[in-house]
Amino acid sequence: MNQLPPVPVALQPGSTGPADAWLLPRLQMQFRAVSKPIGAPVAKLGGQPVWLEEPTWPLSRPSNTPMMFVGQFPVPGDPPRLAYLFVADDDAGLAESFDPEAGDNALLVQPGGRIPPFVDVTTTATGPCLWRRGATWNDKVPVELAIDLTPLNPLAEAVLDAEVARQEAERAGAILHLPDPDEAPTAPLPPYSYLGGKVHLWQPSLDVDASWRFLFQLDGGEGHEPDDPYALNFGGGSGYGFLSEDRREGRFYWDCV
Repeated sequence: MNQLPPVPVALQPGSTGPADAWLLPRLQMQFRAVSKPIGAPVAKLGGQPVWLEEPTWPLSRPSNTPMMFVGQFPVPGDPPRLAYLFVADDDAGLAESFDPEAGDNALLVQPGGRIPPFVDVTTTATGPCLWRRGATWNDKVPVELAIDLTPLNPLAEAVLDAEVARQEAERAGAILHLPDPDEAPTAPLPPYSYLGGKVHLWQPSLDVDASWRFLFQLDGGEGHEPDDPYALNFGGGSGYGFLSEDRREGRFYWDCV
């Protein structure tokens, strides 16, 4: 088995649900192009999965076709694991990948993970992977990106924490007024791709069971502009990965404004 590198976040035993900070500190995902395929069990987007056990490539339940491999993310704890994200490759937005249990996405865990009952898999080790747009809008160019997990800019994290606090207040039935962003034009924009910390939502509701714990979120993109390194149709929003408390089973969904 490949040796998993340590993950610089720690499990928080006081976490009681998906809105809590189960892992701390929150670490920003910064994406870096690579010159050759990544064959180590590290955080990455695209390319092919680095399996830690026998391959379990998920099939889109509605179409029975292989899902697109989006990336792999470290799961802290003992033993360390990887969570592999797959989403139905549907640029038109017809697949129900926003639904955590519709069978159009899968977040699988190795080693020692459980395959959710709504996910069908094949033992194929390789398959379609994350892409960005090429010379034309319909060109799909495969991508592979290393993920560097780094601390957030403190000012940007403060903005993010304020947005999360407003969402938490709204779920509790209260209104929390934040300063107008125009009044603080020098405040940096927060990242919406990160591991650990509290989840930042575009809609106030959390569409997962209370037994799940927040692992990461990943911003979507059109994959066309130079600063848009991949195409993921999340409706202009973000995708969210959650794990069971024993870190053996995953759920994923996305939402948007």
